[in-house]
Amino acid sequence: MSLCCFYPFRCVHLYVVCVFPGMLLSVFVVLLFTVLYELLKVWKLWLMERSLDSNPASPQGSNTALTQATSETSLPPAGHKYSNRMLCAHLCVCLCCRWVLLYSLQAAVHVVQVTLGYMLMLCVMSYNVWIFLGVIVGSGLGYFVAFPLLRLP
Repeated sequence: MSLCCFYPFRCVHLYVVCVFPGMLLSVFVVLLFTVLYELLKVWKLWLMERSLDSNPASPQGSNTALTQATSETSLPPAGHKYSNRMLCAHLCVCLCCRWVLLYSLQAAVHVVQVTLGYMLMLCVMSYNVWIFLGVIVGSGLGYFVAFPLLRLP
């Protein structure tokens, strides 16, 4: 297997595998990248659930946050200088910051996932059967390992 770049009027070989251990290492690395791709899919779903829970615009996220914030243990004493309205405003600002942070992290994970997906597509487009089998086995193994993690609390 070789990777060749065509500069004007010449071919430069960037990656050449001539021995069996080199091919085995290539298949193993592609397999690990595919497992990482599946793990990123699960992490992105988990982040999406977390960002929907902490979204201040969503009714279920804000209601759960307000009921948690207005429990009797979190309210200030009667003579305290902060009012409940100030406490709710501070809570909404914190929820907005958390939502923006989670959404930004979700966007970054999406960029890494798409980049890794295109890299795996290029590996498959090398038309090497062993690399293709590495992607297929890695996808199955990644799905087997990653998706039970969604059910964890």
